[in-house]
Amino acid sequence: MRNDKDYLLNAYGQCYGPDAGPWNLSLKNKYLEYMFAKFFEENFVIKRGDSICNIGIGAGYWDRYLSYKLNDGTLTSIDIDSECCYQLKASLINEHNPNPVEIIHSDVMLVKGLKEAFDIVTMVGSSRLESGVYEQILEKAFSFIKYGGSMFYQSLDKEENVNDFFTLCMDNNMTVDNYLLDTAYDFKAQYWKITKN
Repeated sequence: MRNDKDYLLNAYGQCYGPDAGPWNLSLKNKYLEYMFAKFFEENFVIKRGDSICNIGIGAGYWDRYLSYKLNDGTLTSIDIDSECCYQLKASLINEHNPNPVEIIHSDVMLVKGLKEAFDIVTMVGSSRLESGVYEQILEKAFSFIKYGGSMFYQSLDKEENVNDFFTLCMDNNMTVDNYLLDTAYDFKAQYWKITKN
């Protein structure tokens, strides 16, 4: 294994350096991070022993947030990018995060043999957009949810059509419990809570 402290210091420097720093420190980005958490807090209750799966680690902020929401449950984080997986693993170790997080380095479309179906699945930010397989990746995420479980889906795709998403949910026995369209800062940010019937 690499020297995790040097690796994390370098990764942190990249997040707040001249290329990414202006965006990561911007009010727009901080607002989006706030809205992710606000919608989740207002629409999801994590019960004791619940299992959560997050699709798309990215910088790992959301995964670390979810890990501290666990109530004697588990978190499984999946990403196709090995650097994202390694950075999350190193961050959890460095932060002495005591919560059980399984990190799976894989294309989510190819993931098989998960230990269980999940109480909550989340996919936020650009994960679906970057996948290039709109319906298929959502259907795969739906397949991870246990009956009665729910999904938090957030999209920044300006082309995503709300009616198409409703139809996809209905076609897959999913019920839309809550929907929010937020256009602050000229974003088209859509937030969804859906439940598996």
